[in-house]
Amino acid sequence: MIEAGSNVASKRGRRTIGLSTPKLGGECTVIHIPIPPASAMNKDRPISSLIKAQLLHIQHAESARLPKAKRVGVKLEDIHTEAEAAAYIAAVTRVLHPQGRKRSRPKPRS
Repeated sequence: MIEAGSNVASKRGRRTIGLSTPKLGGECTVIHIPIPPASAMNKDRPISSLIKAQLLHIQHAESARLPKAKRVGVKLEDIHTEAEAAAYIAAVTRVLHPQGRKRSRPKPRS
């Protein structure tokens, strides 16, 4: 079983994620993931089939967990761009998780 390590660092435009196999003598494989250029972001790009599938899952979670009065009220056929999809996902997530993300505890300084 491979699990992600917690040593994530940014160095010269790359993200480094350490993956390790538990209890096998401390071996570690480092995978370098390039950070995409800013030009890769296009809010007006039409949504892909992957994003359409994610929207279906979000809509299902919204309808299964929320009463009609608390639902966002956006129809999936009205979402055409990545920016619209991101806004819908963010709105539903805020309603489903009003407490926000859990903050990690600061590591003790040694």
